[in-house]
Amino acid sequence: MKTIIIVSGHGHYATGFQSTIELLAGCNPDVYYLDLTIADTDATLRDKMNSVIARNSEANVLFICDILGGTPFKVAAQIANKAANMEVIAGCNIGAVLEGFLQKENLPLVDLAEFIVGVSRRTTIRLEKCVVEKVKQAMEPGAGI
Repeated sequence: MKTIIIVSGHGHYATGFQSTIELLAGCNPDVYYLDLTIADTDATLRDKMNSVIARNSEANVLFICDILGGTPFKVAAQIANKAANMEVIAGCNIGAVLEGFLQKENLPLVDLAEFIVGVSRRTTIRLEKCVVEKVKQAMEPGAGI
């Protein structure tokens, strides 16, 4: 069964995400980007999401939302809770989602959602500055190497 992805978030999160993804991987017709703008309400976002779902009635649906507990997440969760062929994830980074896009035809829906969350966890880091400082010290004039 085909899987579609609906990316949604506050402001221009979704279309900004689209710009980045398409720059890196090109256009994917099975991915939809739905912003929650200041002019939107829960109801208008729900209508946007349901419109995409209606046009893809035979597909699995993976919602990717910007913030856990935010309006896009809540609306997606309300929709997905009523259907076995839908999953919702939130807070994932672009690299993880990009990897997920490449795996969406190879993994069952639940596994795809878990895969993207797992990649986000593995690829979110804090730079250890001590490494940078050691390199800077080694490059100073007179430093013994």
